[in-house]
Amino acid sequence: MLGKEDKQTSFFDTEFICAHLINKNSFYAKMHDFSNKIITDEDFADMYCLDNGRTSVPPARLTKILILQNYENLSDREALEMVRLNIAWKYALNVPIGYEGFDRSLLVYFRARLLINNKDKMIFKKTLELAKKMGLLKKEVNLVIDSTPMLGVGAVKDTYELLRDGIRNIISFVDKKTKSKMNLSLKVYDKGDPKPKINWNDKKERQELLSLLVSDVKKVLSHVDVDKENVDTQLKGTVNLLAKIVSQNIEKDKKGKPKIRKDVAKDRVISTTDPEMRHGRKSSSGKFNGYKTHILKDIDSDIITNIDVSPGNCPDGDMAEPLINEAKEEFEVKAKSLCGDGAYGSGKMRKKMSSKKTELISKVPPVIDTGKLSKEEFDIDVRNEKVVCPEGKVAEKCYKSKDAEGEVTKTFVFSKETCSNCSKRNECTHAKNTGRTIKVGPYEEYLREARKIQRTKKFKEIYNKIRPSIERKISELIFHGLRKTRYKGKRKSRLQALFTAAGVNLKKIFKEQGEKRLILDIAGANAVSI
Repeated sequence: MLGKEDKQTSFFDTEFICAHLINKNSFYAKMHDFSNKIITDEDFADMYCLDNGRTSVPPARLTKILILQNYENLSDREALEMVRLNIAWKYALNVPIGYEGFDRSLLVYFRARLLINNKDKMIFKKTLELAKKMGLLKKEVNLVIDSTPMLGVGAVKDTYELLRDGIRNIISFVDKKTKSKMNLSLKVYDKGDPKPKINWNDKKERQELLSLLVSDVKKVLSHVDVDKENVDTQLKGTVNLLAKIVSQNIEKDKKGKPKIRKDVAKDRVISTTDPEMRHGRKSSSGKFNGYKTHILKDIDSDIITNIDVSPGNCPDGDMAEPLINEAKEEFEVKAKSLCGDGAYGSGKMRKKMSSKKTELISKVPPVIDTGKLSKEEFDIDVRNEKVVCPEGKVAEKCYKSKDAEGEVTKTFVFSKETCSNCSKRNECTHAKNTGRTIKVGPYEEYLREARKIQRTKKFKEIYNKIRPSIERKISELIFHGLRKTRYKGKRKSRLQALFTAAGVNLKKIFKEQGEKRLILDIAGANAVSI
């Protein structure tokens, strides 16, 4: 049953006993002053039975604890210790000085309730509503975007261990009779069994172990029918995961024996304890395992307008449009302009932003330097399908094809005769028996126009002024614990990101409230300057 905060004050409240010890401009003092107006128990009423069952801990209090927990980057155990022992936390939560808290498992259940009831974004959304009421955040804003690694907590394993863990996980679902029928080759799948003892430097022994593991995979999968009715959904997911691990990591050699693939499969699973984690990189040398956090921020107010989490291998540019759309549709924040690094400057992205009438301030991804004349030095008329080289020669042929997304790509070809007599042939092409070819993608006009703009002094001034602000905001989020997820799974990791961003937004709002001396009248939806 829904529990509610007791509004009856007593002489044991922190407001009476120790308010003088709390800095009035601190985050904790502001949480004390305004959180009961921002976050109410009624916001969570549909998550609880209203007239039956044991009374719950007030959900507004649990929500405030989650905000403080992420603000200070604490574990559940540490957060509950702060609730019990820390005066600043008690003051922020508006609880009596003798409040002992509750078992930490309740935070686990409450986070699950938020996810099941699709209320994971509610508190973050409330911070945006508050920023609008204060006049900090407008409905149409100039945004800046970037991403940062979020390290996963799942154990990253090699192929041998992934197969072993996958088999072990399936065995945990079956009874002893079914397990005995499997007649597994190895005795290393029970909980606590040691890793197979072989000479890992011996290629032959590694091959023998791999053959036994693959054989056991086949035996396990043959004894589990996931297509029949009433199959445990968790078992079905575990079976599908093992099948995916095999397909991504194993292939047959010429003799038909299993071997580990040399190439890395696309979207490769790296952990059985958190199958949504992926290998990722933010630079050629900066590799990581886990997720990426994508942040969208208003340039003028410094308020985070959206935040999301993706697997570590997700390209940055793929998340920009979903973030902008969600900010507009769910949070009522429309993008006038968007600034981002080269990862967001593709032709496809420029076309999408143009259709939304959103100005894109981003550098075009660099063209691969072949040591020859670049495509930019050719005069390309896409509409009339005409390409002229720096020497004034026109491409004789144009071939059309479709890329993986069904978009038309045009390839312009200069004849061998045209190029063989050219004085710049050696500067232009490596080809010996053919002429120069120029490939023109579906977004060529957008890219050529963008390259012209990014050479201007105005673009450089604007870009260099705006871009660093998102790096500072990312550093702030990392300070509050967003470098590493505390949970397994993308959605739980996003919940952490949303609560961290909510705390950072509240910190900014409270700071502005102090500097501008605004009296917040939340109930009246007004912010009055004095």
